[in-house]
Amino acid sequence: MSHLGEKDRELLQAALKVMENAHVIWGFKVGAAVLAEDGKIYEGCNVETWISGLGTCAERCAIDHAVLHGNRKIKAVAVVIEDKNVEKSRPCGACLQYIKDFSDDGVRVIMAEARAGQVLSETVDVKTIEELLPYSYESKQRALDSFLRG
Repeated sequence: MSHLGEKDRELLQAALKVMENAHVIWGFKVGAAVLAEDGKIYEGCNVETWISGLGTCAERCAIDHAVLHGNRKIKAVAVVIEDKNVEKSRPCGACLQYIKDFSDDGVRVIMAEARAGQVLSETVDVKTIEELLPYSYESKQRALDSFLRG
């Protein structure tokens, strides 16, 4: 984690802390924290239900928390996933699109796994939203609009 800035580490720690509040029935705990335009950090955790699709992902919960407080743009996102045979810590496709919808190009997504209340430093990975979602709905829509205008 030495390659991370102070705010990045702060985001990871906020995500790690809120991960403990996750309501997990069948999956694994996830915590997320977003850095909003106002410089504040807003957290969220996953909330599962017995019916798949009715729950809320941590990333969307954190973004909704920021929006609830008047922030519509995020500058960075941290996601911490409980280390339970998870191949790689990554936001799901729906959350990637959600992050894209509330950020500018180049927003950083900091991802890590955690065990026993600690971020596993060897699992920390940082990517831009474009690297994780190169063909977002917005970019496809712009390409289609451009094509249709001729």
